[in-house]
Amino acid sequence: HGIALLCAMARNVAQADASLKAGKWARTKYVGVSLVGKTLAILGFGKVGSEVARRAKGLGMHVIAHDPYASADRARAIGVDLVSMEEAMTTADFISLHMPLTPSTNKMLNDEAFAKMKKGVRIINVARGGVIDEDALVRALDAGIVAQAALDVFTKEPPAADSKLVLHENVTVTPHLGASTVEAQEGVAIEIAEAVTGALKGELAASAVNAPMVPAEVLILVLC
Repeated sequence: HGIALLCAMARNVAQADASLKAGKWARTKYVGVSLVGKTLAILGFGKVGSEVARRAKGLGMHVIAHDPYASADRARAIGVDLVSMEEAMTTADFISLHMPLTPSTNKMLNDEAFAKMKKGVRIINVARGGVIDEDALVRALDAGIVAQAALDVFTKEPPAADSKLVLHENVTVTPHLGASTVEAQEGVAIEIAEAVTGALKGELAASAVNAPMVPAEVLILVLC
């Protein structure tokens, strides 16, 4: 879904669709931008972030990432450079968010963060709404610091009907559809069943939300 939003935003798909259905033929108004050669910064290089990176590389993008827990070797294996948050913020043409919402990531993208970004940056958020200060994002959009945003998640869901962010002409939105495919829902059901079965057998839960951020083989040694 992150890649879908990335492409739709870059080519103004949602806005052009609404315009044409309203009886307009506004070809010159919805000139987009190419993804080829642009720098995509992925903040949060876990399972989803790394898959977004693979696909973005296939679209001809230069991909960098920031994640304090990610392996540099794993990133290099798919052609991604791990960089500091500062470098990710200041050099990216597109920024895609894939981190969990924690006290340290709450409103991570705020006025101070937007002020560091390249003018005309584009933001994609399929992580959690709370990682962006939504009022600050509106200000950054109005100031032209952020050219566009594509959002699947919001601080409050559903957002208010009169939300300035949702109604902004340079924002593409979807109602938290990140995992809303038939295949993804089946996969989640199977993963849950396997996790419960494994836990009942005394096995380590690979996807436990409260597990320490250490490799499984190290965790086994610690627990045993």
